[in-house]
Amino acid sequence: MSDFDPCPSKLFFSKNDPDDPRLGDLVQVQSENAELCILGYPDDEGIALNGGRLGAAAGPNEIRHWLYRTTPNARGRLRTFSDLGNLQRKDTLDGRHLAAQVQVASLLERGQRVLTLGGGNDYAYPDGAAFLAHFAKQDPLIINIDAHLDVRNLNHGPSSGTPFFRLLEGPHRFAFVEYGIQAQCNAKKHREYVEHKGGTIVTLDEILSSDLSPLSYSVKALDTIVSEGRPTFLAVDIDAFAWPYAAGSSAAWPVGLSPQSFWPFLQYLFQHLDLRVMGVYEVSPPLDTGGGTAKLAAQLAHGFLHHV
Repeated sequence: MSDFDPCPSKLFFSKNDPDDPRLGDLVQVQSENAELCILGYPDDEGIALNGGRLGAAAGPNEIRHWLYRTTPNARGRLRTFSDLGNLQRKDTLDGRHLAAQVQVASLLERGQRVLTLGGGNDYAYPDGAAFLAHFAKQDPLIINIDAHLDVRNLNHGPSSGTPFFRLLEGPHRFAFVEYGIQAQCNAKKHREYVEHKGGTIVTLDEILSSDLSPLSYSVKALDTIVSEGRPTFLAVDIDAFAWPYAAGSSAAWPVGLSPQSFWPFLQYLFQHLDLRVMGVYEVSPPLDTGGGTAKLAAQLAHGFLHHV
């Protein structure tokens, strides 16, 4: 754990009331024996390299600020979980990606699930690379919830726009879904690249214009991909959600997913897939209003911590 610093203890909120426990009371600190481990990536260099708005370096601790104030879900089983702290801002960006990948790989090797808090979406690459290496022989699935395809090539180096290009060009084969993709955010060439690689693209326009509910349309669109117990990495770029819900992101737009319509689909994924790694990226507190974006990220994390 030499590449990670402990999370500030002040974030582990408590009401000091045994009848009203909060996740801050229940989290294990820097223990690698829990069912699920949390890692923070306080790094937005990849966003800067892609021309995005900065601020996501403050994301992990702000998400924790709200997550550790929440109560356990009385109707679900809370996994035992540990906070392993924040990746140190040392070395090059590539070096930090490697350190993150090594840590996630180590946790997966021990059979643990991993929740990562960004930080830039470029960290979907080390999270995904570790996941794919571990589950390569088990028909792995990656789902990117995002306004952007993020398959830019590496001509200008790694950035928040390149993680899925790097994974698709890597040694491991996997099923790939791009969900919530917005027309104004993506070049034709990038869409063609994903399709050429066999990826499935579910656009925001398709979701919103369908006669079906967002859940029904999404289930139908992914019918042959979502199979019971399939090992999955779920990458959530918070800018997939509309501006009113995710103003504190590097690139939010006024029209996007709404939490209310997305939530049933998220529960469907939780129930039918074996989600081994979940990353929530690009929460940018300096750009936020009222903490709403970080609270949304905390709710996503809260769901993953539970068997619902």
